[in-house]
Amino acid sequence: MEFAVTLDIKLTPREQEVLVWSGRGKSSWEISRILACSEATVNFHFANIRRKFAVGSRSVAVLLALEKGLISLC
Repeated sequence: MEFAVTLDIKLTPREQEVLVWSGRGKSSWEISRILACSEATVNFHFANIRRKFAVGSRSVAVLLALEKGLISLC
């Protein structure tokens, strides 16, 4: 049995940046240094992203964003 998931998700530019860096293997701490913000801010963005995608992990959020063309790792 397959389930079709329709996503009409709007990500902020910062959420997109966080997902891209996560997709490139960066930790929250590393992303915070790259984006010049606190690690708590990065985790806040991840919480919003997971809520928008209705998923429990950032890796699944990255995968869905890639599949839907919301981000690119190139």
